[in-house]
Amino acid sequence: MSNPSPSPSQAMAGDHRVPLVGGLFALAIALAAYHIHDVLDGASLWSALTAANPLDVHAILLRDSLLPRIAMTLLCGSALGLAGTLTQQVLRNPLAEPMTLGVFPGAYLALMCAELWLPGWLSSGRELIALAGGATAMLIVFALAWSQRMSSLGVILSGMIVCLYCGAISLALSMSHFDLLQGLMIWGGGSLDQTGWHASRHLLAGCAACALATWLIRRPLGVFDAGDATARNLGISVGFTRFLVLLIAVALTACVVSAVGVLGFVGLAAPPLVKLAGARRLRDRLLWAPLLGAALLWATDELVRFVSTADVFSAYLIPTGTVTSLLGVPLLIALLPRLRSRPTLDHAAPVAVTPIHVWTRAPWWLASTAVICLLSLAVSRDGEGFRIATFAQLDTLLFWRLPHLASALAAGVLLAVAGTLMQRTTANPMASPDLLGVGSGGALGIVVTLFGVADPGPGALFAGCAAGALITLVVLMGLAQRASFAPERLLLIGVAISSLFQAVVCALMASGDPRAGLMMNFMVGSTYYVAPAAAWTSIGVAIVALCVAPLTARWVLALGLGGEVAASLGVSVARARFIVLLFASMLVATATLLVGPLSFVGLIAPHIARMSGGRRPLAQLYLSAMVGASLMVLAEWIGRQVVFPQEMAAGLVATLLGGPFVIVLALRRPAVGEHR
Repeated sequence: MSNPSPSPSQAMAGDHRVPLVGGLFALAIALAAYHIHDVLDGASLWSALTAANPLDVHAILLRDSLLPRIAMTLLCGSALGLAGTLTQQVLRNPLAEPMTLGVFPGAYLALMCAELWLPGWLSSGRELIALAGGATAMLIVFALAWSQRMSSLGVILSGMIVCLYCGAISLALSMSHFDLLQGLMIWGGGSLDQTGWHASRHLLAGCAACALATWLIRRPLGVFDAGDATARNLGISVGFTRFLVLLIAVALTACVVSAVGVLGFVGLAAPPLVKLAGARRLRDRLLWAPLLGAALLWATDELVRFVSTADVFSAYLIPTGTVTSLLGVPLLIALLPRLRSRPTLDHAAPVAVTPIHVWTRAPWWLASTAVICLLSLAVSRDGEGFRIATFAQLDTLLFWRLPHLASALAAGVLLAVAGTLMQRTTANPMASPDLLGVGSGGALGIVVTLFGVADPGPGALFAGCAAGALITLVVLMGLAQRASFAPERLLLIGVAISSLFQAVVCALMASGDPRAGLMMNFMVGSTYYVAPAAAWTSIGVAIVALCVAPLTARWVLALGLGGEVAASLGVSVARARFIVLLFASMLVATATLLVGPLSFVGLIAPHIARMSGGRRPLAQLYLSAMVGASLMVLAEWIGRQVVFPQEMAAGLVATLLGGPFVIVLALRRPAVGEHR
């Protein structure tokens, strides 16, 4: 049953729906009036609306651009507000919405693939393609969260990891089709520009159909407030109803993304805000959440347009969807305490772990690293196929290939060591520079340096990267401390930070700034642009890291047992954790300059090292370094061959290869004794 209605006195005391929604609409209307006045440039509004003069530029801009944009904004905001309400209702999850469930990135990726390889399908089946992509992404999320009994944290964590992986694939496609990069980035960032009323009418029809379907199932939908068991006792087919409601939400999202691209987190904000404002009952939320979504998006879009007129931003295009993501990620982190805890898995069947002695695998990994390095140097592809270089050819090519090999080797070692230290120190098997957002913070520091310094050199880039990684780590630790360092919450905060970084990158790529191309070289992790001096310096840093890391072994071992146990052993927990993580962040900053912020090597390598017998900190650390070096050098070699004669960045290849491993690893049940 739905929650009982509040008394009139309670409703009057806590009902702020009209001021909230009305205030946002008033702000949007005031800014829209300013923009309309600016477009008309003294012409009559009535004449512009009624006259059909094809030579009147002001009237054309008003009727065919500005007003359709306002209509599209209102429709998109309403659709996302309704989609967020539906998903949060049936999943009973305050963070469920099209972005956090992976629907937006999945739909966007499907449309991108269709635009590149099946452009003829877009003219007639754009919404169906987006629907298929979004539904597939959501099914993957639910399949991953099933092992976690569909807990709130399990669903959202699965969704955010799928978002991250879909974003990496989209970036790979954009890099391999650079001529389409800027157009795809602008559209993918959520651009609301319109050139007529056709798209708005099309979206209106889709939204009306979904609203009608929602109205028809409103009664069984309201019973979800009382829980699945009560709904079943009342004769409601819970599974079918949930499937139908989620299908409506995906359809709404598909209509939006096919029309304007990605507008993330509007569906996350609207439902909880209207509930806090007084819309306690579902029927009220179904009305007020779309209204608030429309007001939020309209006000945001008008503010973006107003800011774009300033001299500082007048030369850049700022997609509205990017701004909603920038605002939505802090909201996601703020709502994180409302999530239900992860379900207990104490009754799960234990998985036996076969003990493996570390020295039986260490020589194997050392030999593998040497073989892969030789493969990278000697085997390459040309117009006639693969070739094995002779000694004379190898001597000629060594000046070019050796720096690439050295930078990939160093990056793999640095990320693996940093990942091992992070996992051990936080007692979190999913901690890594990629998923905790430390690498993304370092990359954001690079972006700030590129756009803030006139002629940034290697020292300035490293300083910016190190500062970004350190600030991110401090913020992450501060937020995690409030959650008692719960592994799943720490990970979700880190993935949210990575999503925030992706939004910033999309905004800068869509801006048209010529420095965006230089920024992309750092973001995708291409060793092609690493200078020999930087490559040999990174090798030196990796050697220093391998020499210094053993000095932290006692702290790392104690912190892995928990803060209380470490304190009882005489370890200053706060100081030890800060020093170890500071050291790790410096390693991440160096690696980020070489291969970008996302490669998953820092997550994968420590786990493979543990499976290879590296249970103790030092054994795991050195084994992990070998594994990381092998993986990154292999990724660098594959990147040179797979799209020959072009090159795919090593960091990007490592992400694509490691993504499935990460997704499976993220929510699998730990084996008994696995993390000891």
